[in-house]
Amino acid sequence: MRIAYKPTPEEVRKKRQKEYLERYPVEKQLEALTEAAQGRPEKLNELMQGLAEIRGALPYAKEGE
Repeated sequence: MRIAYKPTPEEVRKKRQKEYLERYPVEKQLEALTEAAQGRPEKLNELMQGLAEIRGALPYAKEGE
């Protein structure tokens, strides 16, 4: 018999949040948002790309798997 572990959605959310804040502390997020509001979106684009990478690395388990 084979047992496969699937994290619950809550576990995935907590892992993602932890990774988001480790990689992008609130200060960095605010800086990116502030600069984007001033017409300099480079840091915000980098932040958004990083968050997408984290979501890709920590996906939710698919239904029925």
